Parts: sequence; C-alpha cells; structure tokens
Amino acid sequence: MKKDTRFLALYLGISFGVCWGIALIYILFGEYVTPITGELHLMHPIAIAALYSPSIAGLITYYAMGGMKAVGGILLKLVPRKQDWFWFPIIFAIFTLFAASMHFGSKALGFEVPEITYTVPEMVKVGVLNLFKETGLIGGIFGWIGFLLPYLQRKLNNQIAAGLATGFLFGLWVLPGYIIASFGTTTSYIYYVIQLMCFVTFQTYIFNATGGNLLFYLISFWLAATGSQIQLYYFNPQVQILQISYFILATIVIHLVFWKWRINHPMKIFPDFILTRRDEAGHPLGRSREQVSGGI
Repeated sequence: MKKDTRFLALYLGISFGVCWGIALIYILFGEYVTPITGELHLMHPIAIAALYSPSIAGLITYYAMGGMKAVGGILLKLVPRKQDWFWFPIIFAIFTLFAASMHFGSKALGFEVPEITYTVPEMVKVGVLNLFKETGLIGGIFGWIGFLLPYLQRKLNNQIAAGLATGFLFGLWVLPGYIIASFGTTTSYIYYVIQLMCFVTFQTYIFNATGGNLLFYLISFWLAATGSQIQLYYFNPQVQILQISYFILATIVIHLVFWKWRINHPMKIFPDFILTRRDEAGHPLGRSREQVSGGI
C-alpha cells in the first residue's frame, strides 16, 4: 500500500511539476524569458514538453515499478485484442453522432456555427493532422488513462468514482493553459474540467471492457477534438455545455446497456492489467493480484 502511494506521488510530482513549473516560470518571469524563447503556444517545443509530461511521467512510473517489462506491458495496451475489434465501428458511430449533435444542436439552439468551406477530402486531411496537432492527446495517454485511471480504480474500487477523479485531476493539470494568455483559450475552464470528468467516466466502461486498451481512448479523444477543427461547430462555452450533456447521457446509456445485457467486465487495476495475460476467452494466464502486488 505504501509502495503504491509512492508511485502515485512520483506520477503526480512529474506531471504537475513539469507543467506547472514551466507555467510559473512564464507567469513570474515572463518578461525575461519570453524574449529568449518566444511566446508560448500549443506547438512551441516548451509547451509540447509540458503537454507530454503526463505520458512521460506514466512511463517513468511504470519503469520504477517493474523496469522495461512494465513499460513494454503498458505500450502493448495500444494493441487491441481480436475480440475487441468490434469497438472500432461502435466508437466511430458514437463520435459521428457526437459531431452531428454539436453541429445541429448548435443550429437548433441558435448558437453561431462556422461556414463549412472544406470539402470532404479536406476534412479528412485536417482530421488526420489533428491527431498530431492535438499534442495533449498522445501526451497524456500513458499517464491519465494508462496509469492514474487503473490506479484509482484499485484504490477507490469504483469505476465511476475513479473516472470522475481522473478527469478532475486531468482538469486541474490543464489550469496553466487558461492562465497563460498567449494560448488564446476561448473556452470556460470550469466547463472544461466537467467535460473531462464526464468524458473519462464514459471511457472507463470501454477501458474496462477492452482489457484496459489505450488505443480506443486515443481514437475517442481524437474524434471528440476534431469536430471543431473541420468547421462543424465552434468550441466555446455554449458548445461545452452541449458536450457535457452528451457525455452524461452517453454514460447513462452505456451503463444501462451493460446492466440490461448483464455485461460484467471487472475493473482493470494497477498494476495487474498490464501483468496478467489472458486467453481469447478472457481467462487469466498470468499471475494473480497477490503475486504482483509487491512489484514484478
């Protein structure tokens, strides 16, 4: 238990230390630093280092826990199991409906929407490029979802509570992006924190159902972040409220579906979900929780 707490402290220390440390330097000493480095923006190398700090922290934490074997285990969570491939069209459908809901919902409620000037091929191109422009997406996958979510599922023994807590800490971590003016943020910080809490809670169902796979989260976040980039809607406080509502409803629906069809997937917990191998039917082949609780 005490050893597990040290892993949490290591992860949070690196994630918040790097991101908030860089932010504090620019907030307190910006007039001296900015002439040397230039103003921070999302594609600035220093900002990229900050945005990648959660994934870097997650990989370092796994290395501290079990060396390269543990790092290899979490990296392999980007490879979906064959029995989980059906989630690809489901996720695509969920987020196609999400984008359509934001676009037509904005119109129905009288919110301003951008004029669509992109052709469909141009939308595809912009969408693919957004996978790389959305730096925080890959920058957080091995941290917030790869480490913190399964860690909190073990500690709290409740996937909804773990999802909400993970989203809240994720939201707390992004606070400097709303303080540094050069990022040009036009959204509400409070709404963004609530968005993350709702989105991650929804994702816990898919995470646990797919054996703790990270690729499905990566695709989901990417699709959710792409709609505004391809001119379907503006990402502003009004749309943030729509997105919060969508993911609350989506969480309720997926919960009811799992309950009605008696789909029972055990929570994927740290560090078991990267250490326990399973056969095609999902039966454990590796060591038990008791055998791995002291490390690899």
